Amino acid sequence: MGYAQSWDSKFYNPKPANDDVILPMPCEGSLVMRKVFTPTRKPLDDVKIVLGNNQKELGFAEYATPNYISGSFSDDGAERYYLIGKYEITALQYQSVMNDNCPTAKTNLAFPITDISWFDAVAFTDKYNRWLIEQAKNRSKDLPKGYVRLPTNTEWEYAARGGSKVSESEFRESKFPMVNSLENYAWFSGAKSANGKLQLIGRLDANPLGLYDILGNANEMMFDSFRMNKLDRYHGQQGGMTVRGGSYLTPEASITTAFKIEKPYYDLQSAYRSKDVGFRLVYTTEVMQSNDLVKELDKEWNELGNQAGLSKDDNVVSELEKITKQVDDEKTKKELNQLNSLLRSANQARDEQRDRSIQSALQLGAFLCANVSDLNAKFEYNNNLYEIMTNEVCDPNEIETLNEDNMCSKVKLNDLKNVLNESKNSRDFILKYYSDTIVNTATNYEKDTINNQSKPTQFILENSGKANMSDYLKLYFKHINKYIESGKIDRANWLETCNEIKGK
Repeated sequence: MGYAQSWDSKFYNPKPANDDVILPMPCEGSLVMRKVFTPTRKPLDDVKIVLGNNQKELGFAEYATPNYISGSFSDDGAERYYLIGKYEITALQYQSVMNDNCPTAKTNLAFPITDISWFDAVAFTDKYNRWLIEQAKNRSKDLPKGYVRLPTNTEWEYAARGGSKVSESEFRESKFPMVNSLENYAWFSGAKSANGKLQLIGRLDANPLGLYDILGNANEMMFDSFRMNKLDRYHGQQGGMTVRGGSYLTPEASITTAFKIEKPYYDLQSAYRSKDVGFRLVYTTEVMQSNDLVKELDKEWNELGNQAGLSKDDNVVSELEKITKQVDDEKTKKELNQLNSLLRSANQARDEQRDRSIQSALQLGAFLCANVSDLNAKFEYNNNLYEIMTNEVCDPNEIETLNEDNMCSKVKLNDLKNVLNESKNSRDFILKYYSDTIVNTATNYEKDTINNQSKPTQFILENSGKANMSDYLKLYFKHINKYIESGKIDRANWLETCNEIKGK
């Protein structure tokens, strides 16, 4: 492959960010990726998410369906993540891998590559991966060992919706949170947007994960085939090629993170191609990378649903395993093993549901702590105003005789007193609600089970734009643990310490 000069960033990263992850490419090129964190830490951890939408139109293709997501990598035991392309693959990047001679970096190659087949895209990933293997010594030390490929539907939609950078309710919206209107984030059909033309990468605003053109511009090919929907699960038939996100030819109303259409892998006698279909990549790795990891996975697997932490008398799974070992009849032993697997599966589902419930309770507690401090500030303001009016501004001897419009009249002061009482009642109601959540959480769950959800909940708050809630969450944990130890309802202290955070 011929020599080429390093590319100017405007051709591959027109909107640079400090936390971009950059992979080298042939011809002195680069590919920019973004980390997509998932609230998981251990290799067998995954998180339940709902993909699709709840519209009945094209329900067989896009209806809301449960799924699960996890990451491939972890930095120092932190939350696991995978990497996804910040932009769609451009013609420049495609040619740098596939051509025998290096292309010259110029503006007309900074458009998404389109009019290629799914097989061309897979061939691109294969050739690029083999080049990366050869260039491994030049790769960033911060980049874990892995490979690029097309994204799966789950990986793509989780990232398109904003992943852990958005709240659960925002994740379920038809589009990721937008400060401005759609035309500021996506190229779609019509004069106010793309106007029938493919556009340069990175000209509009990014989604919450820092991904550009994840909606619109070029449709994006997925790694896995199209599957229909059966309300609560995906249909067993694997279909044709899946393309996601819409393009510059898609109507504005159809541009959503659930938008998904099926295209044939072959059109007549050749592989299907389209002028508005391109792709972006993910960077991931295999599951069983080493013997040590296999041992860790095996240990985690054996702990799933086995009621760890319970005494031998209470651990049904353990007792069932003991009984199974004592049985000689092979048929009975097989049935007991099947029962054991079903029991472990049910326990695991229960544990995951419990953990999500605890995380929701902890987030609620943090919000209530912040809310009660806000309401207390309003109460103190109203109380201070009332004290000043009654003790410093107004003459008590004149209150009864003043006109109702006068700020020191009995009517005005009574109105002020009512506002004061309402603000106190509002604060006390939320304080009582806060106290109830402490008691309910401490009563319904074991101390260790609650504290195990500290880091996952902290991660959810910080990554979904609620980092200001972190201190309130830490305080909520302190209040719960103190209550578990003492059994004392200490509303005055809880109010005081929530107020202290607000005052920082």
